[in-house]
Amino acid sequence: MQSVLGISAALVLLGTVPAAAQMMGGTGGMIGGPMGMMGRSMHGAAGGGRCAASAGEATSFERPWISFALQHATELGLAADQVKQLTALRDDFQKEAIRLTADIRSAEVDLRRLYSQRPLDLAAVEEKLRAIAGLETSLRVARLRTLDRGWALLTTDQQKKLDGHDRGMGRMHGASATRAAGPA
Repeated sequence: MQSVLGISAALVLLGTVPAAAQMMGGTGGMIGGPMGMMGRSMHGAAGGGRCAASAGEATSFERPWISFALQHATELGLAADQVKQLTALRDDFQKEAIRLTADIRSAEVDLRRLYSQRPLDLAAVEEKLRAIAGLETSLRVARLRTLDRGWALLTTDQQKKLDGHDRGMGRMHGASATRAAGPA
């Protein structure tokens, strides 16, 4: 029974690492850093730790687009104030992502320590797994909140132009760069 629970816990952990990696631009933040969540490494980045089968691809409304919009500010007709606000949103998110990612990594170190103890304290392992899942949820919600706030800064015309890039120019950069629908 302990063996089955230990294996189950390991599989859960293996599923959470790729989820964090996928949100960090495919590298868990180790190479691309939090910039990958809305910045340059999301344009076609894939790498160590990414496992679409276990983590799932980002849903359409979670696709990164803020840095893409900033790179195409003139084409989208962004005003100077919009550029300033979008930049601030992206930068504030990056700071929060760094903090949350560090907390996740620290919790994973604790979890590895728990795995090495014999007999295995399943209650402590479960508690740590739930804590890691909570941190990953916080990271994802922070990202969605940032995208939603950024989307609200755009005019309807700018939103349409940005959505048009998803079908055209965004693919030239190696990835779908905007969201297809939804609030973020």
